[in-house]
Amino acid sequence: MKYKTSDGVELYVEKGGKGAPCLFLHGGPGYWSRSFQYHAGDVLENDLEMIYLDQRGCGRSEHSLDYSLNRLIADIEELRESLNIEEWYVMGHSFGGILAVNYAYRFHERTKGLILSNVTLSMRYSFEHQLQKGRELLGQKEKGSFTEQPFIDAFYEMVSELLEKDLYFKLQYKNPANKEKMDIIDREGLASDPQFQHYVFSSGEYFEDFTVMTQHITKPVLVLTGVYDDAVGPDHYKSFRFPNAEVRILEGAHHPYVESREEFQEAIVHFIQRQE
Repeated sequence: MKYKTSDGVELYVEKGGKGAPCLFLHGGPGYWSRSFQYHAGDVLENDLEMIYLDQRGCGRSEHSLDYSLNRLIADIEELRESLNIEEWYVMGHSFGGILAVNYAYRFHERTKGLILSNVTLSMRYSFEHQLQKGRELLGQKEKGSFTEQPFIDAFYEMVSELLEKDLYFKLQYKNPANKEKMDIIDREGLASDPQFQHYVFSSGEYFEDFTVMTQHITKPVLVLTGVYDDAVGPDHYKSFRFPNAEVRILEGAHHPYVESREEFQEAIVHFIQRQE
């Protein structure tokens, strides 16, 4: 289904399952919810009513001129209102963690709990980790400090070299077979607006350190992290300061719903059962 935001943008939403409502916020920035729904729906929808949203400019949603953080958070709250949901779980993956945490901070009374899977809450930290690991994969010594070259330029240069040598997947997956599982779904019609990612990467507001606000979010939080997750950094979760958090370390990389499905399901179901 689609719903229209207050500024006239149509966003794509699907629902499935039974139980407490849970909104899924995909990563990217500029990805979509389809691959998560395909790979994780069957392990979550017996316990949760999952709501899969393609963020504006992403996947099957309309493109926009406004990709600000405030606008994306407003989209989430307007969706809750349109669905007549009093309170819901909010699940974020990767970049979606920034949206989930900001939403919970601003709409505390509407958030039943947070489920944060392999999220970044500091893109600067995660990109620096990727830059370091990428250079290791390329067999390069560190090219001076990160300040000698514009940071985002150094990052893009590293990514381009990894892609050229077919090594970039190693930051996100344990093996190429898992990447292919995701690619099969993405080839069905992923067509996001390049301006979405461009805005995020060029905007200072998304590069704030959002770990700082975690100390103020008192709702229950489940943090899932991967031992081999070099997309956000396997130790990034250690900077989170949620007062009421459970951390589960999974034997996988950046996409546990593909690589560690049983662990992923068990951790989330156990968390939900504790709250009900």
